[in-house]
Amino acid sequence: MADTAAQHRGYVAQVGSSDPDEVYGALRRIKNSVIGSSTKKALYMRLDVVAAVGAVLTSEQTSVGSRIQATAIAGSLARSRTAGAAAASGLAARGVVAALVRQLQAGTDERLVEASERALYALLAHDETLAAGGGGGGEAALVEQVLGIISGSGSGAQEAGPRAAMRLELAVLIVARLCVSEARQYMVANTGVLAALVQQLGRAAHVRLQAATLQALAALSYENGEICAALAEADGVAAAAVRLARASDAHVRLHACRVAANLSRMRALAGGDVQTVVVPALVRLVRAPVADVEAVRALGYVCHEDADVQAAARAAGAIDALVGRLSAAWAAAQGDFGDAARFAREARAAFLALGTVVSTSEDSRRAAVDAGAFSHIVRALAHDDSGVRAAACLCARYIVRSVAVCRTHAADAGLLRPLLALLRDTCSDVQAAAAATLVNLLADFSPLRADALAQGLLATLVALLDAPATAPAVRRNALWAVRNVLVGADDATRRAVVGAVGVERLLALSEGSDAAMREHATGALRNVAADSAWGCDALFAARGLPPTLALLTALAQRPDASADRAALVHALYLANNIAVRSDTHRAHVAAHVPLVQAVVRHAASRASEVAVAALWCVSSVAAAGGTRLLRRLGVVRVLEQLLADASLPLEVHDRAKSCIDCFSDEQEQEEEVEQAEPNHGEQAE
Repeated sequence: MADTAAQHRGYVAQVGSSDPDEVYGALRRIKNSVIGSSTKKALYMRLDVVAAVGAVLTSEQTSVGSRIQATAIAGSLARSRTAGAAAASGLAARGVVAALVRQLQAGTDERLVEASERALYALLAHDETLAAGGGGGGEAALVEQVLGIISGSGSGAQEAGPRAAMRLELAVLIVARLCVSEARQYMVANTGVLAALVQQLGRAAHVRLQAATLQALAALSYENGEICAALAEADGVAAAAVRLARASDAHVRLHACRVAANLSRMRALAGGDVQTVVVPALVRLVRAPVADVEAVRALGYVCHEDADVQAAARAAGAIDALVGRLSAAWAAAQGDFGDAARFAREARAAFLALGTVVSTSEDSRRAAVDAGAFSHIVRALAHDDSGVRAAACLCARYIVRSVAVCRTHAADAGLLRPLLALLRDTCSDVQAAAAATLVNLLADFSPLRADALAQGLLATLVALLDAPATAPAVRRNALWAVRNVLVGADDATRRAVVGAVGVERLLALSEGSDAAMREHATGALRNVAADSAWGCDALFAARGLPPTLALLTALAQRPDASADRAALVHALYLANNIAVRSDTHRAHVAAHVPLVQAVVRHAASRASEVAVAALWCVSSVAAAGGTRLLRRLGVVRVLEQLLADASLPLEVHDRAKSCIDCFSDEQEQEEEVEQAEPNHGEQAE
């Protein structure tokens, strides 16, 4: 007769008994219940069996028999398809990993050693294991344990037999699971583990040990320039990573590629090896019938912001391979044994990697469209998992950077409606990703801009501008979308945006504390005033002449440091647009000494984009009657210095030459100066 829920609860309670026989009996019954039964595993997880098992394994008073039973339970729980990650994390947090390592020591009962090995393999299969810490005596004590095993391996684990090799492999895997943050990486490296792993890589006799060593080195060096530099300087590590990327074993190839990718991203490995060896190896791993999600992640990681590596990935077939992984993931999720958590992991990784691979190349974006990426993206935008929705948004964002794709395929794919819906998603990360994707779909060349406005986009964006401070990316991307709606807008659209968002709001955001919000707000103001007398005058109507001039001056007086450079450029073009287009206010702008002083100062900037924007202002202020003021402030000397500096870009020289023509004696007498180009709105991303 089956045990009742009350009896199972009683077994968990008996594990805490002071009677060793009662403890053993309860653990044996629990073990027999959970092995092979996902239902019983879930039941015992709800009954907090993790805490009970953790207490048994970390106690020095526990008998060998009870340890064997508790260890078997720990391994069985960690193998659960649905609750394995939670069980592994909970057990590790209670010091179980360290306890299991102690049970591997020489002289331990052979049955307990074997059970401990199986349990550790099950626990270390999860990323979550040790993510929160080593538990028990802490991660530092755990590192000392595993360092003792690694350092004590002598000239090779093969000489000491398979059990010693297995113990060494587990110790190395623990290092890999510990290194989930920069602080952990340094903590582990400073104990001497890094040097021990480098030595181990050169003498690892077993393929599994070789793969584990590479996995640990990959975890230690991920996003860590200092450790990558140390590995690059270590004799033979970089060469070994490239060589082992061609190994016959798939796990060795994967982790060798991960090490090489880390070194490449930190500029510690030659690009040629990455493009000719590592990238093709990763693409082959992604194409494998059962691809490890780490291969997909590594491919995306090594391609990040590197056009040459991305081109190599496209040539190796990465785009078709990643779209194929998405097709396979959907098919597996719909099968009888579909695993929702696994699908979410694979889909997130594939979308992010695909977005990275196509991020800089028009040809790659078209290839992604031709491969059928949009059908997967549109489907994923409605998925239950917020991470999948956000990753699909990011992938779409990079693909629609293409003007051709944005004009045609994006509209045909049906992207707009689900993206607009995601602006109201319950997850702020999804809202931010959707808003960022819409930025390009709202450009003046996109046929979707009018459709989005007709479907109430502006009201939604205004609501997002009021998002809580805990979601800054939502507010930034919403304002960015507002800014792009105004790029090349006609007066009807300009009036609609100004009416919905409000000039006063934009003015306030342009002088706020958030640098990204300042950039987007100033850019939006620039576009309001671009080629529109109505837009220019609307800016002054919000606060009146003196306060608006004071704000415009403050915006133009920003330093040209990189943090605020984009906002400064927008501010200079805003001043230019007003000087060109506003019949009412151009004379006030041209005669405002602090503003014109700022313009002259920035004309001499070493940042070419700042200098060009300021030089346009010089032309426009001169055209508005400010020639004498400009001359008095020394602009002619600045222009002569710019023309004499051969190191400056051609665009700066051209603009300076055009400006200096405004200051000939004849032109100054007659005030017949060159008119600046009328439209200085910005271009889409």
